Amino acid sequence: MAAKRNSLWFGYLEAKEKRSPVVRDTSMGTGNPTTIYLFNLKKGQILEYRRDIVESKLRELTDEETETVTELRKAFQKARNGFTPRALLRPPAPPQRPKPEPEPELPEVDFESDDSLPLLDDAQDDSMSANQMG
Repeated sequence: MAAKRNSLWFGYLEAKEKRSPVVRDTSMGTGNPTTIYLFNLKKGQILEYRRDIVESKLRELTDEETETVTELRKAFQKARNGFTPRALLRPPAPPQRPKPEPEPELPEVDFESDDSLPLLDDAQDDSMSANQMG
């Protein structure tokens, strides 16, 4: 490791055209053992990388590159201040739905009783009978 202070490791990510100085803060866990966080200077962000892919592409800084440590540290601190690790993020609580108002209770209807109102057909039959009689 080129430069180490507390839990910070300063190195270089060599991924074809996407080469960049990086910082790894070993105290920042992703909550997933298969991934790690790296601050990528060229992107100016702390990003989550798959450990099995990225670790083979990391190397220590060369003597010439150690001059970037001050710049890396400042940029990392700036990104770190606005960063929330995924492990601490929780999905927002769903909005509270208003409770449905209870349906009004309807009176029971006794379909067996003869005291019910006459049906429309019964009323028509009665009026026809009266017209036929008169």
